[in-house]
Amino acid sequence: MRLILLFVLLCYTVSLPAQDRGTLRQNLQTVAAPFERINEVFRLSVEFADPVIVHIEATQIKSVNPGRSGRMVKMQVEESGCGVIVDIAGKQIILTNRHVVEGIELDSIKVQTYDRHLLTPIRILTNEDFDLAVMEVSEKMPYSADLGDSDRVQVGDIVLAVGSPFGLDRSVSMGIIGAVNRRNIPATNGITPKIGFFQTDAAINPGSSGGPLLNLRGEVIGLVTAIATQGGGDDGVAFVLPIKLVLRIAEQLVQNGTVVKPHIGLGFDPEFNAEKRKKLGIDRQIGARISRVVPDTPSAQIGLCIGDVILSFDGTEVEDDTHIVHLVALAEINKPIKITINREGNTMDLSITPSVQISR
Repeated sequence: MRLILLFVLLCYTVSLPAQDRGTLRQNLQTVAAPFERINEVFRLSVEFADPVIVHIEATQIKSVNPGRSGRMVKMQVEESGCGVIVDIAGKQIILTNRHVVEGIELDSIKVQTYDRHLLTPIRILTNEDFDLAVMEVSEKMPYSADLGDSDRVQVGDIVLAVGSPFGLDRSVSMGIIGAVNRRNIPATNGITPKIGFFQTDAAINPGSSGGPLLNLRGEVIGLVTAIATQGGGDDGVAFVLPIKLVLRIAEQLVQNGTVVKPHIGLGFDPEFNAEKRKKLGIDRQIGARISRVVPDTPSAQIGLCIGDVILSFDGTEVEDDTHIVHLVALAEINKPIKITINREGNTMDLSITPSVQISR
């Protein structure tokens, strides 16, 4: 039926009397107007955000085997990435990914602003667990990013990614949020924190790392961190750290030089399957089974045991072992949190207070 209707429409279109170009132009402008308004949203969003985005080039010496002969040769390698200017704890800094600047001397890193002004960093602080770096430069920059509420990001939201893919600085791509709270991502950079990423299909390639993900208001809602790829380029799946989490880590780096994270002292069973759940009377894919309790930690202090299953954490139903790690990472230190557990088929509520653990 659809094919017949399409054929009829095509025949009807072909049989229309020829119109003069003036009439066609007028009709085209009429129907194009709403789409041009959409284009204007994209243009204004990028124009607004552009001054707070920097292009990063880093030069380092690496030992490589160019001919696969077994002989290693030292070569100069050019790396590129992106960064975002933000105000944190009273300081203006540049946010980027740790892997963009890792192991590179300060004088081998060039930061280029939107107006082609070159800056040299004077200090870089990094955190490996979240693949994050904060960079201080000697000069005051005229603009800092407007930050969006990453907690309000939903699947289907239209987003814009800005980066330097393959060294092509200030490249923009558009996509949607394909998922939120992605964990254990198949990243190519070797950094796979069990934390909730945004997933997007915006075209992101090597060199886009550290670039901002923007909402339609030009606000930064995340930092591009990794791609899932089989061929080394864009396969339509990229991962972004939510800006709320980024700021939380960056603020600690700026203020203290180190990062602390919530710690409750538990290990979890990654093979807690449907059969094991059924024996405990759990008929859904929920819960994280405790496989280890560290002595002298909050979990040991409240009497949690190996075999207990955490069903909810701070009011959120626990999906699996990686989800509970994500929830603990977002918890407030020294603030009591209600948890619900299943112990040998019986349900009980407890209160746990996360303590401090130093993050790498």
